[in-house]
Amino acid sequence: MLPGDPPRDDPRLAAARQRLDRLDGFLREDPRNNALLIDAFETALSCGEWERAEFHLRHAQALQTDALAWRLREGDFWLAQQRYDEALAVLEALSGTPNPPPGFADVLLHNLAFVELRRGNLAACVERLAPSLDAQAAADAAGAAGHPPVATRALQQLWLRALHHEVQLDRAMAWTVGAERRGLLDPQAAGVASLVAIDAEDFPAAQRWAALSLSNGGPDDAPPPEALVTQASLALAARDAEQARRFADAALQRHPGDGRAWSTRGFAALLANDLAGASEAFRRALAAMGRHIGTWHGQGWTQILQGQLAEARRSFETAIALDRNFGESHGGLAVVLAMQGEREQAQAQAELALRLDKANVSGRYAQALLSGDVKDAKDLQRLARRLLGGRSAPLGGDMGQMFVDAGAPDANAPPGGDGN
Repeated sequence: MLPGDPPRDDPRLAAARQRLDRLDGFLREDPRNNALLIDAFETALSCGEWERAEFHLRHAQALQTDALAWRLREGDFWLAQQRYDEALAVLEALSGTPNPPPGFADVLLHNLAFVELRRGNLAACVERLAPSLDAQAAADAAGAAGHPPVATRALQQLWLRALHHEVQLDRAMAWTVGAERRGLLDPQAAGVASLVAIDAEDFPAAQRWAALSLSNGGPDDAPPPEALVTQASLALAARDAEQARRFADAALQRHPGDGRAWSTRGFAALLANDLAGASEAFRRALAAMGRHIGTWHGQGWTQILQGQLAEARRSFETAIALDRNFGESHGGLAVVLAMQGEREQAQAQAELALRLDKANVSGRYAQALLSGDVKDAKDLQRLARRLLGGRSAPLGGDMGQMFVDAGAPDANAPPGGDGN
């Protein structure tokens, strides 16, 4: 199995294999049935039965029925196995197809750009898609209306994912708002855009687009995991840890290796004072997206609350190495240094945090530790409400209340303690 694939005893895989066995039985009776061949091929891909998928692929190609479509499916065959060189060779050979049928060019473009996305070539993915998607927006503005065709809907989703991963939030937001205004925003693309809106701190748009996506899904058109992660994030903003956990778990059921879903699950556990659960969720999130600074912050605060100061220090130092201009990273490190008794370094980090962000809550908390304003749990709660109240947590909501609810670090812990 490939990384992130469900285990072979997963009940969904067992059901898919049973379905594949039935389809193979039907094909023994009707071996030239193209619809059955498509179904069997796609089912084999869905459960990782590569040899059986290839058998159906080669059989269909030998029949020369719908040959162009089966060449596209050969690209899917290599993509499913993460064999990107083979996929690219097949797809690029189709680029010069004369007089392609309707929708063919969109599907081919999608798959070529998807290869770039999966390889981590985000700029190349955006570059491939931009001429088509920008032209589509211009054509839409000229008066087209109605629900976009399936291939274009898939392009919308991939386009917004690529822009999101490239951190082109303004561009993604502007494109989505324009498509929405013209009535041409695919509901599932809206689900992808909802998480962009979370990161752009446009929470009304996030709620609107997630709701559109979740209300338009069906058994064969399930909403994207981004819509579920958005709803989990909005539940965190409302300090509803249980609701956040449910939405994050639903996203993970769809995509067990999704880093954002694991990160959101970690913040839900932190809010619920489940420090062991938060630690495990952040570990899984960072295994999938080791450059996500907010997740390093979540892990760092969880480690502080667990008394693991040496580990927390490493987490905030990693966040600083990723982006030295993020105040929260320096503020979190200042808290750790203050608790370890390294007063001069703690003060310097707290001052830097507040220079980068005058309202930085962690820097102020570190200064309170150094000044002695925080001596016990009651002092901490008063300080949290005064300094942190109304501030945004990493995924929305009141940061002060999150840490008060989660339990506060012990300001009287022995300097230098690391919980080991």
